[in-house]
Amino acid sequence: MEVEAEVLEPLELRFTDLLLLSSPSSMASCSPDDGDEHQRLQSLSAAVMLALGPSGPGLLSITGVPRAPALRRALLPLSRKLALLDNKVRARILKDHGLGSDVPLKKPDRSVSSFATQLKYEQHGKLELSCRGADNADGGDSTRKEGLDTYSSLEVNDDDFKHLGDTFKELGLYMMGLGLRLAQVCDKAIGGRELEESVMGSGTAKGRLIHYHSKLDSVILKDGNRKVNGGVLDTPGPLLYHGVEGSLPQVPMEPCPLRNRMFDGHCCRASLANLWQQWHYDYGIFTVLTAPMFLSSCQAGDCFCDSSHQECLSRAGHTYLQLFDSDKSKILVLKSPPESFIIQVGESADILSRGKLRSSLHSVSRPVGLDNLSRETFVVFLQPAWNKVLSLPECLLHANHERVLSGKRMPKSCKEDNILSSAAIVSDESPHQSLQEIWRTIPPLSSRLRDGMTFAEFSRETTKQYYGASGTQSQR
Repeated sequence: MEVEAEVLEPLELRFTDLLLLSSPSSMASCSPDDGDEHQRLQSLSAAVMLALGPSGPGLLSITGVPRAPALRRALLPLSRKLALLDNKVRARILKDHGLGSDVPLKKPDRSVSSFATQLKYEQHGKLELSCRGADNADGGDSTRKEGLDTYSSLEVNDDDFKHLGDTFKELGLYMMGLGLRLAQVCDKAIGGRELEESVMGSGTAKGRLIHYHSKLDSVILKDGNRKVNGGVLDTPGPLLYHGVEGSLPQVPMEPCPLRNRMFDGHCCRASLANLWQQWHYDYGIFTVLTAPMFLSSCQAGDCFCDSSHQECLSRAGHTYLQLFDSDKSKILVLKSPPESFIIQVGESADILSRGKLRSSLHSVSRPVGLDNLSRETFVVFLQPAWNKVLSLPECLLHANHERVLSGKRMPKSCKEDNILSSAAIVSDESPHQSLQEIWRTIPPLSSRLRDGMTFAEFSRETTKQYYGASGTQSQR
């Protein structure tokens, strides 16, 4: 089912401003002659808290990060290449680079492939981000200058993955640094150092390189007659482009899809059911994501072409990440610059900030009518230490599943005696019954968190209630 959605353009925070806001002495060091700068930083801090707080979308974007765009362009295309490798060859390459997976990669009908590892702060000593090169952050030819290979072909060999592990870890550490800096900004506004200390207390973060499969990818994986050339699947590109008969079913070619799928002003269509990733809340502190890269079987302008797949750029900045605004019973679709980073609030930040930050209910939709489009992204999950004890805010004590499903609207902020966002519901007046159905697949926070639970216990209970044998999304 499709519904009308509103385009969300999140707060864009420049990397240099993130450094200023997170500095312990940034505002205090302003001289009397710097009154305008002091006011600007105060306004920026307030805007950050508004974006991440109960009345905001629960996310923002960071732009102008030095070197990161080159790392992103080098890493993201490897996701699709890894997804379509022969299982044994892929397992060897992942092992060589210290990576694993948290999805069953031998299932040919999977819609997502994920390659993951634990990133450790001590890998690079202190997490230090500087603004050196920030004015030239978008890089131009920096990818080639620094020896990082951009996406060129589906035909791969081991040399294509030469820098996989190093690039994965370097970009992951950059993104961990962004999340830590944002935690410091929020702590300064809230008071104390709860978020920063919780991030640092963990010592690790999970990095995931994710390939969201196109229908063409599914055809390749499911085709029982596909050939293996040195452990790598033969590309179906020439077979499809030149119309030669072969064992693979023919998937219709499309023009560069994102070029012709513009937003209509501030509105567009969104899918509630045709999803790459189901509706959920992240349960860590912050989720840091690269803006996605889209690869398509097409030949048109704005694309970096090879014989099989190419990158397609969205002038509209469509990410296919969609949020559910429970206050307005409305779907929001996120628009973000291609070289930016998106930082989302997780439920642990809800808890640790006692409701001053708000996590967002979100999903990843498949593009309607664009069967040959795949989506690549890299995600870093910042979370508390596994033994971190979570204190249940008093405002959650009386929230329970029955109240959530009863149709009574819950308030939003602990500061105002309200319920955290996971307990919000769609009102009975909602015109879309499918929006009500979204909430039936979301186990309320109050049913997953008990006062005094460790983060490890909260994590296990959340995973069980979403994806366990009797979980709300076990068959999705």
